[in-house]
Amino acid sequence: MPRLIVPVLALMFVSCAASTAGPASTGTVTGRVTAGPTCPVERAGHPCPPEPVSAVVQAHTGERVAASAHTDAHGRYRLHLPAGGYTLIAVTKHPFPRCSPRDVTVRNSQLTRAPITCDTGIR
Repeated sequence: MPRLIVPVLALMFVSCAASTAGPASTGTVTGRVTAGPTCPVERAGHPCPPEPVSAVVQAHTGERVAASAHTDAHGRYRLHLPAGGYTLIAVTKHPFPRCSPRDVTVRNSQLTRAPITCDTGIR
């Protein structure tokens, strides 16, 4: 009988430890990648709104890419990440538009909006 107690106690300890660990703290980052200006001269009655950008948005922590997502046809992206600080980088296939990196802090169970702006180079 004493031989049986040790394995049973060990199994109970492992079960309790696994159940108290809980899910990882994660949050969501969402936004739009847009580029402007889209015309060399903006005139009254002829607006020049920023255009959506086709890109891969990467969430960096130091030198490591923690997650990435492709933008949709409207330039929107969504990333699910562990809580913490990240630098978002929009990677495009061409030299222009040039997109500025964006620092974000992801909080547990929260939605963080992080638009990314890019420069078309039009002047």
